[in-house]
Amino acid sequence: MQSQTKLSKSNHIPFLLPLLGMLAAFPPLSTDMYLPAIPHLVKLWGVDLTTINLTLVCFFLSYSPALLIYGPLSDRFGRKKPLLAGISLFIIGCLLCASAESVQTLIYARILQAVGAAGPSALGFSITKDHYSGPERHKILAMIAIIVSITPMMGPTLGSWVMMLGSWHTIFVLQAAVAIICIFGVCYMPETNTTPRYIPIKKIAGPYLSLFKNPRFLIFTLVFAIVMSPFFAFIAASADIYITGFKISEQAFGLFFGLNALSFMAGSFICMKLVMKLNDTTLFRLGFGHKIIGGLLLIILPHSYILSFTIPMCLIAFGFGLTRPLSVNLILETTNKDTGSTSSLMMFTNFIFAAIIMWFISLCGEWKMITIGFLAVSTSLIALFVLRSMVKKDKD
Repeated sequence: MQSQTKLSKSNHIPFLLPLLGMLAAFPPLSTDMYLPAIPHLVKLWGVDLTTINLTLVCFFLSYSPALLIYGPLSDRFGRKKPLLAGISLFIIGCLLCASAESVQTLIYARILQAVGAAGPSALGFSITKDHYSGPERHKILAMIAIIVSITPMMGPTLGSWVMMLGSWHTIFVLQAAVAIICIFGVCYMPETNTTPRYIPIKKIAGPYLSLFKNPRFLIFTLVFAIVMSPFFAFIAASADIYITGFKISEQAFGLFFGLNALSFMAGSFICMKLVMKLNDTTLFRLGFGHKIIGGLLLIILPHSYILSFTIPMCLIAFGFGLTRPLSVNLILETTNKDTGSTSSLMMFTNFIFAAIIMWFISLCGEWKMITIGFLAVSTSLIALFVLRSMVKKDKD
């Protein structure tokens, strides 16, 4: 039986899907387009990679707690107002990044950019649950993942060409331009939270306290946050591995990074096609199996050839793309109220782990590729064990 959208047909939003994709793409938009500039900034400002990586780490450390603010606000006031506020802050942060002349200034500007990016990223998932239900939501989440994967596929390539034709500052101006387009989309979008729930400001933490009492939500959120660690380790280490390690140009780096994003897109596409034919458990096993194989290859293969890193990472990215829509939907279905808070806490957990992993991988020196492989294998095995245990518990 085909599922129906939660809103009436009169409230159908023809441009909602591409808008949701753009909103969910704010984190990769903020990071991936900027990656080719990292080796350049190391030389320009005379600092080490660990210091420059603070522009990534501090972004996610600021982004994560900001997520917790937007969720309850959107449950209380509706989705549109917090969305517009977040995108506006993001634009200001982008322009400050574009004018930065030191690593310290860039870090502070990235913090403001992160606080703004948290709004569209968290509330995009909330709007998805407002508007879609059942298997249809599975498909929409997979389609959003496909749209989002275009950003890391095109971002580094676009960033490298911008650097070749102009300056790294222009990268952040382009990010601001994309955000302005999103503002127009949100302005024309009807409010999807048609029954806002009044929550006094002093009780705004209440929904989070309820979620902390929900063991199913906590288990799935923690497990799927851990599962993302090899993906974020790759984002933080990829420029150093490809440009510094394999001695390729920024433009070639964009192409290799794009292959990884293309693999993620392929995994999401396969998920969208198979979600109506196979059960979630089978799809999870298929996705995590690809990640385990890719991780083992990273550990075993010699690292003297560029393809010995690229091919295993593509397998890992494919597995991640296949499982990501399923994991998001599984978490959202653990509760039937306070969708904004649920989405925010889920994203908060993901990106706290992201910040830790991005800092950790920058300390791994020549062991970065093996570390990513170990993370891919170990986290996938943990996820498979937990899923099996939860399925067995549900049957009992």
